[in-house]
Order: sequence, then C-alpha cells, then structure tokens
Amino acid sequence: MFSILRANARLYPGRLFSSTPNTPPEMKDLVGMLVEAHVDKPSHSQRASTGDVVSGGTNRPVQEYKPIHAGSFIRPYDLSLAARSWAERPQIRSSRLPPSARDARARDPYHQLGIDPLKLALHPALLTSYMTDMAMIYPRSQTRLTMKSHRRITRAIKRAKMMGVIPLHSRPRGYF
Repeated sequence: MFSILRANARLYPGRLFSSTPNTPPEMKDLVGMLVEAHVDKPSHSQRASTGDVVSGGTNRPVQEYKPIHAGSFIRPYDLSLAARSWAERPQIRSSRLPPSARDARARDPYHQLGIDPLKLALHPALLTSYMTDMAMIYPRSQTRLTMKSHRRITRAIKRAKMMGVIPLHSRPRGYF
C-alpha cells in the first residue's frame, strides 16, 4: 500500500497530499481499494445480530474503522490502527475555573465571619490547609475562597514563612 503512495508522490509531487478536489486517478484507485476493504467487512449491527463469537472467543464485536474519504488529506498516522479505530480517546482534563463571586462569598468562611486572614499568620495549623506538601499555595480554584480572602491568605502564608512559623519548602506536620 505504501508503494502506491510513494509512486504517486513521485508522479504528482505537489498534489498527493493536498486538499484540492482534483485527485489523480491513481489516488482514486487507492481510495477505492481502501473503501472496498472496508465494505467487505460485515457491519457492527450485522455481527451483533448474528451473535457470532468474535475477537478471540469473547462476545465483544470486532471494531469497525473510520472510512477514508476521497479528496481528503491523508497523513501516515491516518493509516494506523489507532487513527482509524472508533475507540474512545482519553479525555483531556479541562482547566478548573475559580468560583464565581457569588459562590465564593457563600462558601468562604472568612468572608462570612468577618475574619481577616492576614491576622492568622501565627496560626500554622490553619494556614497549612491552604498549602501542598511542598509548601506551595493552592490556587483559588481549589480553595474556593473569595479573591480578597485568597490574596490575604497568600500574604499570611508568606509572612508566616518569613517569620519562621511555617517551613519554607515543606508542609509542617506536628501542628494538627
């Protein structure tokens, strides 16, 4: 199959992998061969209705493959099994947004009780709940505080680190 692609690359150097609708006749033959190979296989619904035992003795049907359309741009990866299968791709974790102002005010204990977090610089047990094990401050999207409270907690943690109340590079363990 790759020999056909190489031969077409030599004959039509600029047109083989272009998105123009004018495909050379050899490419149409290649697309036709790939479509025939795809059509020869029974569809998923036909296999499921017959109840055939497929794929190594299990009742799981054999995977169908994505078709390659004429005139489409084809990369070498598109011919691999991973690109042609309909398998679920792993979901990329979406970035976590900080809470809205209304939600933050409803959940922020400092805002609700009227406590200034900056005055808590000498209370390491309270401040460590906003730090990782490596003494990094959690982002506002994880703490769910208001912007003002988060800024003031950050200042309190930095102040406590500079005063030596909290270790600089690790989370204190004996204050709980």
